[in-house]
Amino acid sequence: MRKIFSAIFLSLVIFIILNFLYSNLNEEVFNYPMSFRFSIPYLFTLKSEPVPLGLVVITAFCLGIIFLALLQAIPALFKSIAVRSRDKRIRELERELEAARLPLQESVRPTLGS
Repeated sequence: MRKIFSAIFLSLVIFIILNFLYSNLNEEVFNYPMSFRFSIPYLFTLKSEPVPLGLVVITAFCLGIIFLALLQAIPALFKSIAVRSRDKRIRELERELEAARLPLQESVRPTLGS
């Protein structure tokens, strides 16, 4: 979880830095208008408003950082699930061992009269 928060913080810092650079460059460099289209023929068509190319690049970079952190968190989640299941199995085996020891301890008790 710590990696995810640090990745989000890092992406925000990088977004602010890149946005500052993007805002202070001349307008011809990254101001090319881009519009996104999605179409299913004969059903519907979606089209976005034009967005500057620089903003698309900055956003994609920052989302990539966050997505990478999420991908790194998935194996840690599976490890914690495996550890939890192993701990449960260990507790079950310890209970069985204690249950097996009780009759053995009662039969081995020394008697004072013998």
